[in-house]
Amino acid sequence: MSTHSLVRPGLTTSIIGHLPAIKLRLRKKVPLLTFQDVRRARIPFYEALASELYETGCVNAAFLLLQLIEYEHDQVPQTSDPSIEEKRLKNSKKELNYLFKFLYETEGHKMKEQYENEVENLLAIGRSFQDDKLKRWVTRQFFLVSLDRCKDCCLESTRVGALANYYYGMFLLNEGNLEEAASVLESAKEQAAGQTWPLFKQIGSALLSNEIYQQLFLVYSKLAEQFGKTNTAKFEKYMRLSHAAAVNSNIDYVLCDSYLHFGDFLLDRGEYREALSCYKQSSKMAKSIFAADKVCKTNIRMAAVHRRLDEPKECVHLLQMVDRLTAHDRTSECYAEMQLLNGEIHLENDRLPEAIHALNTSREAYKHLKKEDKMIQASCFGALAAGETHFGLFAELVLKAEYRGRISDNDSLFKVLRWNENSEPFW
Repeated sequence: MSTHSLVRPGLTTSIIGHLPAIKLRLRKKVPLLTFQDVRRARIPFYEALASELYETGCVNAAFLLLQLIEYEHDQVPQTSDPSIEEKRLKNSKKELNYLFKFLYETEGHKMKEQYENEVENLLAIGRSFQDDKLKRWVTRQFFLVSLDRCKDCCLESTRVGALANYYYGMFLLNEGNLEEAASVLESAKEQAAGQTWPLFKQIGSALLSNEIYQQLFLVYSKLAEQFGKTNTAKFEKYMRLSHAAAVNSNIDYVLCDSYLHFGDFLLDRGEYREALSCYKQSSKMAKSIFAADKVCKTNIRMAAVHRRLDEPKECVHLLQMVDRLTAHDRTSECYAEMQLLNGEIHLENDRLPEAIHALNTSREAYKHLKKEDKMIQASCFGALAAGETHFGLFAELVLKAEYRGRISDNDSLFKVLRWNENSEPFW
């Protein structure tokens, strides 16, 4: 702040509803305030900072700071919780000082016509607020300002133009605006096509294009999940777009996940050889990133494919590998999944005692993990293996329990799920 001691007369009006008046007072270029004047509450702290920005020639920065405060008042509902209210932007000296510093720097880039640096600064300010749920509106505003500046300065075909769309698309994805996020990220993809721009300016930074494809993989995966049970055509469309984005990302852990999920998609469609090829690629990537759990999962999936292809030797070999890999933890999800598949295979081949043992083991592991849907699946197969004559009534009870609340909180249902050795119903 300035060390001048003069106090600006009349500059004590709250910003709310008086933004034009405050702007007018700033234009009069009255002398700056001291820290002492601000501490005495002669004016709000944010207005003092805006005044200083204006007096140093950062007119746009000054007005933007004031408009953020006004936006907060109009768009962010007030609460009766003092601990929340004190964190509002207008009350946070730490955040106001941060904005003062970086808005000053940002306008300096603009004055020097260093427009790419200006946009990068705006993006950095937006990103700094995105982890605070109460301040994500600040992030949105700075990302939108960044996109506007890219248009104003014809930067849309440059690295920062793609970067602005990348960050805004990622923000929309986190907000759950999936279709808009996909559209913005597709624009970023087109802007970065054929370029080797880094995400950050530091040496060794990941490529921006690869990171864009990773976000497209995530958004299309979520869209596929959204339409999985309601629209078959859209589900297939987004599954294929998701996998294509993962392949283009060239990121090993993204490829590992995508080949696994796309293999599941192909397995459900009955395209067994294609699914097997995907699982092999996923396993290869899992080994390269030392993801032991993914190696287990891909082995189980490959075993499931060999089962469908009536190749029992390969199936048994893979399940034995998983058994060895999970020997240190018999409550892991991989072990539960392996036992579930084992139980299904035994059931199909009329090895009922072995099926019951495997399915009960799977059920208990899923119960420990609180994987309710899989626990019920194992229990249902266990009921079939036990030849339960009241299976239909059991299934009806399960549906009712699912509707009423969380199964893990339902002690009565757990008793129903614990089938006794004589296969006698509990009802």
